Order: sequence, then structure tokens, then C-alpha cells
Amino acid sequence: MRYAIISDVHANEAALRAVLTDAADAHAERIICLGDVLGYGPDPVSTLELVYRRAHVCLAGNHDDAVSNRFPVDDFSSFAAAAVARHRAALSQEAIDWLRHLPHVCEFGGGGPDPSVGAFACAHGEFSDPKNFGYVLEAEDALPSWKERTEQLLFVGHSHKPGIFVLGESGVPHALEPADFMVEPGKRYLVNVGSVGYPRTGVCRSFYCIYDDCSRTVFFRSLPFDLEAYSEKMHGKGLDEAPWMRAREKERQGHEVRRATNFANETPRQGAGHQAVGAKRRLVVKPRQNGATEAAARQPKPLVATGAGEARGASRVKMQVVALAAALLLVLVFVIAWGVHSARKPRDQEPAQVAANRPAQERPAQNQSANEIGFTTSRSLAEGWMASFERSEGQSAERVQGLFRVASNPHGTVRLVKSIPLSEKQQKVYWSVKLVKPSSGKALPFEFDVKVKFFGKDGALLGRCSATAKRSAQDKHETVPSGAVRATMEVDCACAGTYDMEVPYFLSNPRAPQVKPPAPPKPASKRRSSRRRK
Repeated sequence: MRYAIISDVHANEAALRAVLTDAADAHAERIICLGDVLGYGPDPVSTLELVYRRAHVCLAGNHDDAVSNRFPVDDFSSFAAAAVARHRAALSQEAIDWLRHLPHVCEFGGGGPDPSVGAFACAHGEFSDPKNFGYVLEAEDALPSWKERTEQLLFVGHSHKPGIFVLGESGVPHALEPADFMVEPGKRYLVNVGSVGYPRTGVCRSFYCIYDDCSRTVFFRSLPFDLEAYSEKMHGKGLDEAPWMRAREKERQGHEVRRATNFANETPRQGAGHQAVGAKRRLVVKPRQNGATEAAARQPKPLVATGAGEARGASRVKMQVVALAAALLLVLVFVIAWGVHSARKPRDQEPAQVAANRPAQERPAQNQSANEIGFTTSRSLAEGWMASFERSEGQSAERVQGLFRVASNPHGTVRLVKSIPLSEKQQKVYWSVKLVKPSSGKALPFEFDVKVKFFGKDGALLGRCSATAKRSAQDKHETVPSGAVRATMEVDCACAGTYDMEVPYFLSNPRAPQVKPPAPPKPASKRRSSRRRK
């Protein structure tokens, strides 16, 4: 499982939305917030509501505890103390009660058979006294946390500066610059994930981490957010610029500051142990689910303080009702249009021989993939092959005298599909396809488009390869990727006419070599006999 671990949002909604979008593109399945959702920034209510909806676990930070009166503001700066008072006034009592019950530490087991392998723990500050929020700024500051916890990997925030602290066999801790790394046996790690909404690194960027407990790899993420929108909100509420905002000129030089909506189309940064994913694949961050380690974080949803936020809440409900009604109307129109289209569509005409041989109960091919949308499954053929059609009018496929007779029109395609199981140690699969002759006796321009796909135990696509064969391709082979348990072969036949083709073979092992019959013996040559003359 992949965890997105964020911290120190500090009421910066623009930065939080950019990070959540980036985490979804990186296929993070759970969001863990290490605290300090509030403090400093201009959007306490909307930021807190967003964290409540998206984060699976939320811990308490010192600013959150200060808003809920669990932590004193004696050591806060005047800027921070004023923000605490402002945020406390903006939230309802129910929201403050939710903050007051947030836990200070959470722990997770590993994703493998042994939960202790890959286990990790999270806190806002150091672990020896999590309610007092000690900073981890130097390598020696991590020693009390390692002494307090048994997990090999710990995550903290609070200092707003991403970094890595490592304790190896020597027993002397040392610090490393933030960079993607894989957890090694015999070493312990304390990772500071940085700050989402209040950076103190010299540039105006959001920082957070992704942890993959399967590969045991930590990825550091850094991305810009909509700084102009944040600055406008600060000035619009009469707030002074935070000290880190004065560095925004440095960020503008050579770096484009983009809005959160633009991050949906960006490719996630790759790191060691990161599995490449398709660019079109998207993962929507799911609502929080119940879990034993997260029970302390389950409290009523934070609400806007009564009075100033009631009108905005009512307006938001009205907009949601209007949007829902519009969506239902569009669905109804689509269903009616589809019904009319289906009623007008003529039924497929099949050859008499095909209709006679058609099974009583047809089943779709088990290996239909997502790109077969538009193809209708028609019938089973010989040797495990299935035929499906795009624009099925005037198209057919049948078995005739040991061959496949395929009829295709200029605007459609006949697809032949077969699936085979794979063994664990298998390295290659073999395939062949051959055009024999057109049944009409007339030469046809033709090419076979062949696709071979490999799937894992969970049905995930592990690899694919394609080839174009002109009339024939014999004994071709493809390499089986690791973990594949099933392979499919798709042969797309697109040609205007009727033609015969050999039954394509698709095997997990090559065909047995054909043994040529021995050549007939040559007749013995006549030799002239010579007689000796006496």
C-alpha cells in the first residue's frame, strides 16, 4: 500500500489541494496528516474540512492543540498567537471538540505476511513526549524517538524542513539530505516530511512524502502551489506576509508557479523502487475507512462557526442540489437516447452454417480487455478461439475444412482472441498466423495486427507487445514478464472481402519441430563388368 504523509498545512488550502492532486496521481491509497492543519494561514475552515474529508488519519499538532486549548501559546510569536485566536473564532464548537480529541501518535503494520516488517509510526514532533512537540533538528535529536519506539521507520513534521536521520550498526546517528531511498535491514530511520503550506526551506514549494510498504521505499515530493491566490487571501483579510513569502521572487526565477488544477496532467516523479504506471491511470482519493489504529481520529465533521458561515453553508447546499439535479437529468437523457439507438439498430445477420453451430449459451471471452470497447462478442471457434466484431453487419468468422473463413467489410474489423495459462518458470510464448488464400480467388491487400498481452494474478496488465504480419508470420515468440499467469493473443483482421487463414496457434511452448521424411534411396548405378582376356 502507498501512503501519502503530509504535515504542517497551516490553513493553506491552495497548497493542500495541489498536494492531494499530486498524491492521487502518484497512486497514494491513504493520506496521513501529521498535524498543524491550522495556524498562520487564511483558510482555517475550508482547510480543516478538506483534511477531514480526504485524510484517513489526522494527528494533532501544537497549533491544533493551541486552537482547542490543549497547548499554551506562551512561547508562540505574536503572529502565530494572533492566528490561533483568529482560527478559534472561525470554527464551531463541534470542530474544536474534534480537534481536542485528535491523537498524537499513530502506528501501522507492514503490508506483508509479517506485520512487523514494513511497520512505521507517525507523530507531529519527536516521540519521547509527543504532547510537548519537541523538534528534531539534528541527528542527536532523533535518539529519544528511537529509544521510545521499536519501529524501523518513523515519520515526523513540525520543523517544516524535510530530511532523513539514520542510525546504523555503529550506533552514531547521522543526517542525510532529503532524497528517495529504500529501507535497508539493520538501520533505523526518522524522516521529516517537510511542510505543505508553510515552507522554511528558502523556496515557496510544498513538501511531503510517499511511503510504499511493499517495496519499502520513501519518496520525497516537492511541487509549487498557487502562491498568488494565497497571497491575495492574506492581503484580503488584512494579514501581514509570512516571513517565507518574501522568498517568492526567488521561486519565480526559473520556476513556473501553477494552479492546483494543472497537476492532474503531470507525470509523477520517478524514484528508486517506483513502479512505472500508465499516464492515463487515475486514482481518486477515497473517504476514510474504519480501522483500529485510526479509531481515535473518528470524530464529527468540523463545521463552520455559527453566524458568519451559515449563509455560505446554505449557498453551498443549494449549489450541490442544483448540480445533482443536472447530473440526474443528463443521465436520464443518455438512457433514453441509448434505448432509441438500440431499438433502431438492425439485428446481425449470420450465415446459416454459423447459426447452426452457434452454442446455446454464449459467454463473453474471459480475456476481453478495456480496449475491446466497441467489439461485440459473437461466438466460440475452434481450439479456444473467440471471434468478436466491430460493426458486425456483413462480417463473420467460421471453421471451414480446417481453416478459419473470415468475411470483413471495409468499415469493420473481425477480432480473434485466445487466452492461455502460464507456468511460473515460463520465459516465452510462441505464436503464428498465416493467410492461405482469398475464398473469392482474388488477391486482397491484407495485414494481420497481432497483440500479445500478459496479466498477473490480480488481473493487472503486466506487459504487452504488438506486431504486424503481412500474410504470414511463423513461430514468433514474446518474452513473459515476471509474475504473469495468463497471456492473450488478439488478431485483428481488417479487409474488404472473404478469405481463408490457417488456424493461428498460440502456445506456451514452441511447436515440435517437424521431422522431414527420409529421402528415398537412389537406384544403384549399373557398373560395367570387364572381363580379363586370357
